[in-house]
Amino acid sequence: MTEEIRTTAGRPIGARGLKTRSQLLHCLKELLAEHGYHATRVIDVARRARTSPATFYQYFADVDAAVLDLARPVAQEGSDGLIFAEIGSGWGGGRHAAESTVDAFFTFWREHEVVLRVVDLRVAEEDSRFTEIRRNMLSGLLGHLEYAITARPSSPGATDESFAAAEALTVLLAAAAGRQDPETADSQVVRQMLVELIAQAVSGGTTAVQLPTA
Repeated sequence: MTEEIRTTAGRPIGARGLKTRSQLLHCLKELLAEHGYHATRVIDVARRARTSPATFYQYFADVDAAVLDLARPVAQEGSDGLIFAEIGSGWGGGRHAAESTVDAFFTFWREHEVVLRVVDLRVAEEDSRFTEIRRNMLSGLLGHLEYAITARPSSPGATDESFAAAEALTVLLAAAAGRQDPETADSQVVRQMLVELIAQAVSGGTTAVQLPTA
């Protein structure tokens, strides 16, 4: 059952209000893309939406509250792990599945880059609300990698070590996604390293990474 959306005063929002609220979120996302989090103010969002700051505050306590509303469905998408659905349990060819995992997560991150950059920023600024959002967003990737590591033939099953390996790979992937530029050689090297690390973790092989030759 979908939770009913209410105003900051606790009143249910009708169809017209939902449209206004959606427009405010759309304009907020545009401004975040254009100017970044710290330069985006309530008055700017309201002006772009052709309404007033008072109207903004009917729906959101502040800019952070609105960004959290943008981030929650992104976190849910990441948590569901549907971006890895086509990979599924097909880890027999470990390297191919590792490539698909890296590319799927990078594509997901690029699709939601505007919001996820703000989430990363607010996590760095130690806002616990965004830390929880980020944890949820990465849980699908973490579960996907842990499954791959524990499902390999040589694996003893789920252990503290397998979880730690999956968690380390998740942290590396998330950090790399925030710095990727598919057009640069450096990004391609980072991608290659991540693919090799994941493939080796899944196969149970050495953790040494062979860098691609020029």
